[in-house]
Amino acid sequence: MSKIRQFLRHEWGVTALETALAFPIIFAVAGVLADLYTVSLERERMEQRTGAIASILSYQSALTEKGLQGLQDSVMPSDANHRYQILLSNVRQNGEVYWQLSRGNASDLCQQNTAITGMQWPGSLPERDTENGSDNISMVIVEICRQGSDVSLLGGLTLSGLLDASTTNRVAAGVIKLDETLAQEAGLGENE
Repeated sequence: MSKIRQFLRHEWGVTALETALAFPIIFAVAGVLADLYTVSLERERMEQRTGAIASILSYQSALTEKGLQGLQDSVMPSDANHRYQILLSNVRQNGEVYWQLSRGNASDLCQQNTAITGMQWPGSLPERDTENGSDNISMVIVEICRQGSDVSLLGGLTLSGLLDASTTNRVAAGVIKLDETLAQEAGLGENE
């Protein structure tokens, strides 16, 4: 009988030791999964924001500085203490950039698709037709870039790169005309 009691005590001791050794591994895995979920959630939020901005802009025939600021204020969180850039582009069907504007508290994050008025769009377009494309058909492209290191993570993962999301919508009527302030910012001439 005493040998059975010793065996049971010994087995409980081993189980307690195994459990104690497994907890750090379980917590580490849980932390990494929580970080992956956080990054996925932030990316989804960015995609929702680009989609909302592109959807609203695609139905505009003209855009003012005050209207653009109101759109940015309503879509971007007011507590955005992280570095981000919103790149707004109106590109004709032939691939020519009609205008491009940058918003946010950083100006160096969305470098891949930075373009100037009159040049060819550097990225891909769903309706690009360089030979037969119309000047009266255009797309609005909204890209949000965010510094990955600004995302708060708990499990020990680090993001050194960028998080970015992009949405392209066809403009309902021609190209989007800009008011004088935005036209100057985009580098458009007075006759454009």
